[in-house]
Amino acid sequence: MVRRKRQSSFRRMSDAGSVGLCFTCRWMRSVANRRGSAFFRCRRADTDVQFVRYPQLPLLTCSGYEEAMLFVVLLEYTRPLPEVEAVRPAHVRHLEAHAARGVFHAWARRDPPDGGVLIAVAPDRATLEAVVAEDPYVTAGVARAEIVEFPPHNVRGALRTT
Repeated sequence: MVRRKRQSSFRRMSDAGSVGLCFTCRWMRSVANRRGSAFFRCRRADTDVQFVRYPQLPLLTCSGYEEAMLFVVLLEYTRPLPEVEAVRPAHVRHLEAHAARGVFHAWARRDPPDGGVLIAVAPDRATLEAVVAEDPYVTAGVARAEIVEFPPHNVRGALRTT
């Protein structure tokens, strides 16, 4: 599912329903041509002349594009809440750092506070497992993480990466 080839400066995405992340631009937008066909273009497509020469390709991205998967990370606390609270500032810094890189899109503590839920986008499960393994909650042993991978369909709003 992950595209690793970077031979050309433009590439066709598999289909309009796929979730993708341009790892060069980190931003995608939907546009329409004069006939009303939908296009997804990365930021580089707006300034790169090569993209303008190929208007017949319906989905264009720069060479940094890789298809990505959507994940839900379920955290379950394994220690009492006071021990979890002691590690929480480092955990939040970890989440914010990876949110800036486009990995985590939303997170919250469960109610009742027995764990947390993270919404993540990553090129593959191994990449996300490495990020989760670095989480201060996991390294301190105050929480256990379960990663649930699912193919995205009908992604809307803030979670849309294409």
